[in-house]
Amino acid sequence: MPSIPMADIEDIATRQYFDTTMLDDALLRTYVTPEIVKESTQYVESIAQSMGIDKKEIYSPTPYLISRLAMIYAYMTAAQRKALFTKGGSVGSRHDLSADNDSFALKYRMYREALNDLIKQITPLTFTNGKPAKRRRFPFTQPIARN
Repeated sequence: MPSIPMADIEDIATRQYFDTTMLDDALLRTYVTPEIVKESTQYVESIAQSMGIDKKEIYSPTPYLISRLAMIYAYMTAAQRKALFTKGGSVGSRHDLSADNDSFALKYRMYREALNDLIKQITPLTFTNGKPAKRRRFPFTQPIARN
């Protein structure tokens, strides 16, 4: 039986970018399925790739903003799949429960906006945990010279 190279094992194992035990949205946490978690992983890796970062270069443990990106994407996807607008129609004869304002549709819009805001904050350095902070020397002195 041939052995599998370590590089291929890493590709087979799917990384999760957030801890599913930390899901805290009371409405959506039970609707985040393993398929949605896998999709959020693919989403994070595609964003990284679009910024020129290979998935193997994503820092471990996962940086906070990347973890948050994956979690928000998972919530948004779960809400989208449960919202009435994905099923068509409205609920009963109540005019306030149309397909656009049921709980899941409202959560979808909220998480979509949060995702868009978060994407604006993410740079390639976010995936690689950035550069180490430069040490500052205090008190700061500036040499003065006359020409």
